[in-house]
Amino acid sequence: MKTAGRLPAVSSHRLTVALASCLLVAAVPLEAQISTAVIDQHKAALERQTTDPDQKRDGGTQPRDWEYQLADGVRTRQVTFYVDGGVPLYGKLFLPQGFTTAGKYSAVVVGHGINALSIGIEKFASRFAERGLVAMAIDYQSYGFSGSGSDDIRLLEPDPTTDAAAVTELERRILLKRTNLNNVHEIADFRAAVSFLQGEPGVDPDRIGIWGSSNGGAIVMAVAALDARVKAVVSQVSAPRPAPRGPVAVVANLLPDAITRVRTGQGSEVDGGFSFKSKIDAWSNQRNRDVRPGTTLDQIRPTTAVLLIPAEKDELTGGAAGAIEASKFLAGRGVPSQVVVLPGLSHFQAYSYAGFEVGSTLAADWFLKYLATPSIVPPSPQSAWMIPPPSAARPAASAAGKDVRFFSEAVSVHGRLFYPPGFAPTGASPAVVLAPGWGETAAAVERQAEQFAASGIVALAIDYRGWGQSGGFIYLADGTRWDDRLRFSQHTSTVRIRRKRLLPETQLIDIRNAITFLQGEPGVDPARIGVWGTGVSGAHVVALAATDARVKAGVAVTPGTVGQGSDRLSFSPTVPQRTDLVRLARSGQVPATQVLARAMNADETRLALAEYRPLALLDQIPKTSAVLQITDQQGDAALEAAVQWFLKQLWDVPPPR
Repeated sequence: MKTAGRLPAVSSHRLTVALASCLLVAAVPLEAQISTAVIDQHKAALERQTTDPDQKRDGGTQPRDWEYQLADGVRTRQVTFYVDGGVPLYGKLFLPQGFTTAGKYSAVVVGHGINALSIGIEKFASRFAERGLVAMAIDYQSYGFSGSGSDDIRLLEPDPTTDAAAVTELERRILLKRTNLNNVHEIADFRAAVSFLQGEPGVDPDRIGIWGSSNGGAIVMAVAALDARVKAVVSQVSAPRPAPRGPVAVVANLLPDAITRVRTGQGSEVDGGFSFKSKIDAWSNQRNRDVRPGTTLDQIRPTTAVLLIPAEKDELTGGAAGAIEASKFLAGRGVPSQVVVLPGLSHFQAYSYAGFEVGSTLAADWFLKYLATPSIVPPSPQSAWMIPPPSAARPAASAAGKDVRFFSEAVSVHGRLFYPPGFAPTGASPAVVLAPGWGETAAAVERQAEQFAASGIVALAIDYRGWGQSGGFIYLADGTRWDDRLRFSQHTSTVRIRRKRLLPETQLIDIRNAITFLQGEPGVDPARIGVWGTGVSGAHVVALAATDARVKAGVAVTPGTVGQGSDRLSFSPTVPQRTDLVRLARSGQVPATQVLARAMNADETRLALAEYRPLALLDQIPKTSAVLQITDQQGDAALEAAVQWFLKQLWDVPPPR
């Protein structure tokens, strides 16, 4: 039996809360709220900060705002931890007086704001250590002392690796990009830092908190919605207003740049702005829309306590209204939550003088309150999907079609493009991306692509990154150095190229970039794009329809049951999963032997699948997207049903067959 038609979409209404002009402190009545007496203690200093020209901050902080003195007994240690299977990240540990590795200290990850550096917020980590907490200030990937991610390293000569090896090291000429502002990556960086701290001697792995300011304040809210290991959150000068869920539309004026980016490897740039001046990808303005903390507030568990510290005169976020709405929403779901407004201050005044004294004190009080005793969170059930072996071989592909290449996060991706009879570059044909199944390549779906093309639809079969003829995930394997003031620099470096990884989230990005490629293909109607997949890639179809508004039609063949019946709460890893997370964050480097490298790939896959719940997003699919699930047909019958569906949904008047 196949299920056809538009999948239901559920809308939620944005909460509206009036903020009185005289409001300084807003708190939903809950037990065990922290005191706000520190505001009265600094009342005169706060008022002076709002009027003193020397303390006024327009457009960012100043280096003198970053200065601080370590308290007596507080010690520091620089550390390296890893994200995404090999990207080295920089952290600076602040250890409280009397710290011993035999203890069980609460710990906090401290992350900077938009296009900034950890040196600007070390003072908060220092203050937390002064109050008895272990704190770690971090640089996100491609910033400061942290390494560049795989999507920041572009090969300037061909990638010679094949699927015969899971990891290869060789010297190649590369283009290294810095200050790549990517909120999705920053979420992963925070979570890797949590994993690192859980394995740090002397730290209680059940008492971890996170602190972020400005854009970092939005990031920590998103992390809390994804990771139940986080027990306390402080979001400063951010406004995660509750918002309805739904797919993200590509902003019209950013689409041409997106097409340039996937076809050449680099789009245009804009000023990064604020405290740390640099250029950033214009595409960041679109990519970061994928992180919308207000839409995931309902995923935060009652075992995570949230403090929001907005500034009353915030020129960037609009003040405290959004934070107050978020707190009310969370409290209504049983999440301990409080809002404390910094009276009279603007956005960047929160980082210095009285603003810093008040904000850091409130944050430390919150962490000490909610990280005081270990919390026990029931483990989440094991993933319903096991890691299957690659599917049986499909019929050999014909010689029809044209090989094309596009970039997906700096990696050159291979696709095979099939045109329908009579196709003209001056026309406006619909198009479909065919996503290979689990452990498969484009060759496995070319027969289906040929059938779509024969029916009048442009079809693009792709190899995911690290598979088939696509390039692999690229990491630096030597001591190459850089300077953030030079956005692009060329080197001859030893690189580590990883292949045969099975990561749903990166596969989704590859499919989305394939959509962008098709939108720039002459003769393709950019408003009539569909996606086809089977098995795990069938589940990708559902996830894409729920998150990318460009998907107008989808066919999911036997997409499995992951996400059905599950809630949307943050991921709560089992004990073995948590062990794997800690090990990957603290080792990071791929083992030298192929056997161990394959084992590492398997560990990554198990963790990724445990969190992947695409069918839980069904209610996000809008009425403008039509998705067909085929659950009881295989082979030619399923293919014919898919053809008919795409002809119906993507053609106003289907062509004769």
